[in-house]
Amino acid sequence: MLTDSKCELDEVDLKIIQALMKNARADFKEIASLVGVSDRTVARRIERLEACGVIKGYYVDLDHSLLLQSGIDLSEYDDYVRLSRAEWEELWNALGKILGAGLGVLLFHAGKAVGLEVGSKLRGRYSGLEAALNMLPSLLKNRGCKECRLVDFDQTICVGRFEFAKQTIVSRKHNIVLLEWLRGILQGALEAITGKKVEVVEESSSSNSVTYRFRCNGSERK
Repeated sequence: MLTDSKCELDEVDLKIIQALMKNARADFKEIASLVGVSDRTVARRIERLEACGVIKGYYVDLDHSLLLQSGIDLSEYDDYVRLSRAEWEELWNALGKILGAGLGVLLFHAGKAVGLEVGSKLRGRYSGLEAALNMLPSLLKNRGCKECRLVDFDQTICVGRFEFAKQTIVSRKHNIVLLEWLRGILQGALEAITGKKVEVVEESSSSNSVTYRFRCNGSERK
């Protein structure tokens, strides 16, 4: 098994990586007992994996519902979402240069992929559907619009609206493209949060705002 010419990986490396994925705080002796090698071997292997870039870092998995109970909300931290603001803008700029037939379809699916990423984060953080949906606008802030809010949400039938205002990413002549981009983001995020197929349709729009209506159709998302 190879990653590149500088770092060859074998089954021992793989087992060590799997052990760290389950518990990044496990000590060398604990990992050694799981892998079946000495703790000195584990230490050397991990050091090599870090040096060649296979292991890039160690992260904290937070229970955000418990943090919220203590009044701590980390939703404004860009680092929480895997796509940073700079990466988001770079993605948009690259896609925005693509012209021709099917651009709106392409951007819808690109937006949906981003929405799935954002929505999956929220679903892991909040046990309540409405709480997750209410936090979605704060994560979308400056990612397609300056202002976004959830309105008229009925949790019993999973129907509601999102209003976007003061769009800032593209000029008015590209407004239709932006609408598909935003619709894709919303559909992906809503499907990730609800775990169901969601229909998102444009209800109204103007030169600087748009309202989308969404409805869960009841079937599980695959």
